[in-house]
Amino acid sequence: MNSFFETSKKASRKRRGFFVRALRVLVRLSLAFLVAMVVMVAGFAGLYFYLVQEYRVQLDQRYPDLAQNSHVYDADGTEIATLPAEQSRETVGSDGLGEHLPRAVVAIEDRRFYEHFGVDFEGLARAAWTDLRSWSVEEGGSTVTEQLAKNLFVPEEQWMEVSFWRRLNQSALAFAYERNHTKEEILTAYLNTVYFGQGAYGAELAAQRYFGKSARELTLSEAAALAGFLHAPSTYGAGTASGIERAEARRDQVLAIMAGEGMISPAERREAAAAGMEFAPTEPPDDPVYNPFLDKVRREVQEQLGDDALARGGLEIKTSLDPALQRAATASAEEVLSGTDDPSAAVATVEPQTGAIRALAGQAGDFNLALDARRQPGSSIKPLVLATALRQYVSPDTVYVSRELDIEFQGTDYVIENYDNVERGPITVGKAMVESDNSVFVQLAADLGFSNVAGTAEALGITTPVEPYPSTAIGGLGTGVSVLDMASSYATFAGAGIYREPYAVESVTWRYFGEEEQVYSHRVSGRRVLSGNQAAAVTEVLRRVVEDEEATGGQDLDGRLGRPSAGKTGTTDDFVDAWYVGYTRRLSTAVWVGYPEGRRPMVNIHGLEEVNGRTLPLDIWADYMDEATGASPQLDFPEADYEEFSTLDRGYAADPPDTSSLAIPADT
Repeated sequence: MNSFFETSKKASRKRRGFFVRALRVLVRLSLAFLVAMVVMVAGFAGLYFYLVQEYRVQLDQRYPDLAQNSHVYDADGTEIATLPAEQSRETVGSDGLGEHLPRAVVAIEDRRFYEHFGVDFEGLARAAWTDLRSWSVEEGGSTVTEQLAKNLFVPEEQWMEVSFWRRLNQSALAFAYERNHTKEEILTAYLNTVYFGQGAYGAELAAQRYFGKSARELTLSEAAALAGFLHAPSTYGAGTASGIERAEARRDQVLAIMAGEGMISPAERREAAAAGMEFAPTEPPDDPVYNPFLDKVRREVQEQLGDDALARGGLEIKTSLDPALQRAATASAEEVLSGTDDPSAAVATVEPQTGAIRALAGQAGDFNLALDARRQPGSSIKPLVLATALRQYVSPDTVYVSRELDIEFQGTDYVIENYDNVERGPITVGKAMVESDNSVFVQLAADLGFSNVAGTAEALGITTPVEPYPSTAIGGLGTGVSVLDMASSYATFAGAGIYREPYAVESVTWRYFGEEEQVYSHRVSGRRVLSGNQAAAVTEVLRRVVEDEEATGGQDLDGRLGRPSAGKTGTTDDFVDAWYVGYTRRLSTAVWVGYPEGRRPMVNIHGLEEVNGRTLPLDIWADYMDEATGASPQLDFPEADYEEFSTLDRGYAADPPDTSSLAIPADT
């Protein structure tokens, strides 16, 4: 018996010893856990306060800065192009998300969204237990707020990085974000940020891409499908039957969860599940006919709003474009120049009364011929010399001797000849314009002062350098001119002598999360370069060009357009460049024809031995302006009063002009 009791006592002592040791281990573990928790909480708190300071600006914003697309509209408000941002997106406010999509996303992505504080500690603990059992970081346990924080604050290259530190960092950011935002703001920001597939970021663009409607118009069935796409956006394509089947299966899963959470009734679930999945067809790409004009739009937006304006996006850009004129300009050029080895053409149309660019056509690959080509204008520059004379009250009736000139200017000899070496003898400046006489306009420019001619060209809107040399008077410039500049300079003649800088952008409105703000509006303004009578006198001389059969290649422009027009041809040496620039009261249009590359002569084209301004450029101008002016009322040009102008006595000279004096005295 004694041995039995002794054995029992020993066993009892062993059990007590085991429990004591177990208790000690448990206490130590508890203390370690408590210390770990204290360290973790302290670390989380420290990290939280650090991140609050680091991202204070972003955390204080109601909605995050998100790149989004910009849209371009013509003068009538019809959209003509989308300017995509780095992430293709359209932001909307909470009222733009509709009734169904936010509920569907909460159901499938974060059922406890309205209960937690950015971090779902219950879900996080469950994920931590899973990680401990597998001795690795496997389960995310992330909330909508954490996913938003990841999208906004974590570099994309780190998104796939799985670590406890990244999870803690993301949780602290989410907790901080919740402190500064309402649940509605968080869900709205999330639905505008995430990628839904089909190249669409944000719910609004995703709804348009998948279903051809805005997010607010989505049915319950469509909203459930879209919410389901978030976990694997590339899986649910609209182009295949299998993609549609997967989309319907995923939609049904979301609907089941929504019904289980009491978000929808069983009847609503059945009705939504029975609906067929109909994806919208792929949107056609933007029409390339607008590309030259869109180049001008981009440049103006960057000039007015900064280089990052389009990268930031969200702009609604209303422009001056008349789409009918744009198509007509492109079609006329393509119709006249239809051969495979034909030269190219560029067309620019400006409204004289406002400076509005109504059409801008001409592209060679990625090169914008209407804006960026700098070509010699030839005789189309002569009206600018005439304008210089009229500014100094020199009459178009001034007489010069048309003949070959040999002029020394600043140590250089200039030999000036007319086309085909024709010498016309005594001839007025007005008649010399019709005949496109080179020698007369060089003499006139010398008497006016070459620097004054250059100054008038600049005042009329020629943006490239115009050198004060004899060759300038007949279009031999160092840099050349753009097609838009030529249309704009002639628009001043039609606009009663007031130069208005050409523009493409009427207004810009910035739209962001359903709110909008006008950030730019063009104001029509101008500067007077010529008096109304001086401008009318230029037009009167250029009307003579139009009325002369030889100057227009036998075309009856007035009869064809049903209204008067004025204009001038231009052709450069070796037929490298050919121009026609002309205008009515309402529209000024410049047409250039040539080969974009090098100085390639235009010969033996469409049966023409040589291409000059009276041929292909005038054909394009007449075809285009016939259509462009057809619907507008007929307006006559104002008459000029020549009494205020004086003829130059020294204009009728036996000797070449004296170029030592480059300007007419002020009292002339």
